[in-house]
Amino acid sequence: MTGDRQIRVDTARLRQSADQMDEVGDKAKDIITTLKNAINARDYPWGHDDYGNKFVKGDKGYGKSAENLLTGGDNMVDSAGKFSKGMRDAADKMDNMDGRQS
Repeated sequence: MTGDRQIRVDTARLRQSADQMDEVGDKAKDIITTLKNAINARDYPWGHDDYGNKFVKGDKGYGKSAENLLTGGDNMVDSAGKFSKGMRDAADKMDNMDGRQS
């Protein structure tokens, strides 16, 4: 029951927060790119013997763990971009509802 209650949103600050979220996404992207480059530069550093293969291969091996880490990082970057876009879209919609221009 909302009755006489009003919700107030400072759309300018919401847009500023969206800019900050973009910065988070950009920084995360830089970190993931650096990590990918470091991993790719090392190629296969454990040798191709039994011990090296046991460490790298399999569902719980380094290879799968590295792949999952990088995929998770890429997903985080995408999520930050979608979140900031949603914040801007919400601010625009609220301004339009109030008759303000963004």
